[in-house]
Amino acid sequence: MWDGLELFTDEDGSAGAGLDRRRRGSDNGPVPIVSLPSDTEICYESFGDPADPTMLLMHGLGSQLLVWEEGLCCLLADTGLHVVRYDHRDSGLSTIFDADGPPGGRPYDLSDMAADAVGLLDHLGLADAHVVGFSLGGMVAQVMAVEHPLRCRSLVSMGSTTGNREFGQPAEETLAAMLVPAPEDPDEAVAKDLADRRLWASVWHDDDHAREVFVDYRVRSSQPRHAYDRQRGAAVSMGDREAALATITVPTRVVSGTADTLVLPAAGERTAEVIPGATFVLLDGWGHDMAPGAWPILVPAISEHCHAVDRASVPAGDSNR
Repeated sequence: MWDGLELFTDEDGSAGAGLDRRRRGSDNGPVPIVSLPSDTEICYESFGDPADPTMLLMHGLGSQLLVWEEGLCCLLADTGLHVVRYDHRDSGLSTIFDADGPPGGRPYDLSDMAADAVGLLDHLGLADAHVVGFSLGGMVAQVMAVEHPLRCRSLVSMGSTTGNREFGQPAEETLAAMLVPAPEDPDEAVAKDLADRRLWASVWHDDDHAREVFVDYRVRSSQPRHAYDRQRGAAVSMGDREAALATITVPTRVVSGTADTLVLPAAGERTAEVIPGATFVLLDGWGHDMAPGAWPILVPAISEHCHAVDRASVPAGDSNR
């Protein structure tokens, strides 16, 4: 039905100028903070050899860089990539604005979030990166490919959407759970996170592991409701982005999972249909998470696209990349 459809199963820099070098804790020790001209601080962490092509990982709504677990980042790096994960604004250890929002009071949108990613590349001295976004991060990655195509070596949009509400809307029970605010009590909040996750989890979901991740989120940085609402508003405010996505020239892979009830595969199919030349990959059993059991299919689904793009960009007879 879809050209380029693939089905994966379980079977088988000038990094210095303007850089704030304070370090804050992560699941892999201290991590640096970049101070951007927008008065936003971005927390990031890198894995692998900086001489390898860089992959920039973007997380989803209500999450933080920890969703791209250290083990997953290392597996991606082992394929020959320099992997960088970071916290969006209003997430994790990046700037979380107060209830009044950013300085000046202007609400931000996906373009501002994409500009943060470009600013991070600037501070790392990187001309471009393979941009990989999950959920909300997929929307940010798409906008980066539209507005900053020369900074995107390739695009991988995962569990995400074009903003067209006719495609891939959440299942009714999933949507209802998502709209319930998190309790103030940390233990109750983790319990809600876990109950919600079960609704859209991969077949490899493990309660104990997921609970540990959610506890790590709360210990590291608990996201205020106003920050969550601003991130959600950034996506909603840009509405249907299909006209813009149709202008993308960056080599694109779109990834969805058969078990995802939060962003249904139809949203991924539509994304691949709209972006010129995009391929669509459907992962059997994958939900809306990064469960370790899914890593054996996630790693090739992501990395093989990036390496194929790199190989295609090497001039004939050049064996240096």
